Amino acid sequence: MARYDTFSKNNRRLADYDYRCEGLYFITICTQDRWPFFGDVKNGQMELSDEGLVAQDYWLELEQHWSRVFLGEFVVMPNHIHGILGLEGSAAESPLKKENDLEVLSAASKAEVRKEMMATISPKSGSISRIVGSYKAACTKMIRSMSNKPFGWQPRFHDRVVRSQRELVQI
Repeated sequence: MARYDTFSKNNRRLADYDYRCEGLYFITICTQDRWPFFGDVKNGQMELSDEGLVAQDYWLELEQHWSRVFLGEFVVMPNHIHGILGLEGSAAESPLKKENDLEVLSAASKAEVRKEMMATISPKSGSISRIVGSYKAACTKMIRSMSNKPFGWQPRFHDRVVRSQRELVQI
């Protein structure tokens, strides 16, 4: 199990890819320990629980809270959600500093640059990570307020940048 845990902590994002870029993203978000909070499949149909209805309704509200977001197909399953999330337009870019730039700066400047460097690796406003994070937080708050179940999400989510029409159709 420890080997799996080590493997699962590897960065799954594309290196040097800006997740604020216009495009389509296939998102999968799982509940903590894959617990089936969202309902059951009966006779081939998904029957949503109250928690599942919150997850569905809050997903549909993403477009109202994020001006660049548009939604494609999505489905709420017993213990996870699949959805296509699109971004349109462009987000403001911030310049990146390189570690080598630190050698020529004063101590005070180095602290500022380090702070800025940390900001460059944190989720950016309007990025897929920020959008999914806010969705998960809102769902968690509502679900915990309406029931006494220990609801939670897995710490991360899976995403796939949709690169072609063919891939979109396959998804």
